[in-house]
Amino acid sequence: MVRIRMKSMGRRHRPFFRICAMDSRTPRDGRSIEELGHYDPMSSNAETQTVLNVDRLRYWLGVGAQPSEKVSALLRKHGVKKPAPGEPWALPKPATPAPAATEAN
Repeated sequence: MVRIRMKSMGRRHRPFFRICAMDSRTPRDGRSIEELGHYDPMSSNAETQTVLNVDRLRYWLGVGAQPSEKVSALLRKHGVKKPAPGEPWALPKPATPAPAATEAN
């Protein structure tokens, strides 16, 4: 079974975690199938504290990967949900407005 869990990468008194898709039998810091983001609880900037690859997370949730308790709390906090049956796992890209053409007369 594939689990989405945290992999400890920090040092003592400076925690840092990578959020990875891993086989449930691998050790905590073992080989991961795919890295899906990172979590830095010591970061003072809320935007850089948690970085997630939402499309890939939705893919892994869609194929049956189970998140750990802490990862599921992070996913709830950031609004990442399992895609509904028949719904594509990739989120649509926001449309970028076309640059306005300026005419010089």
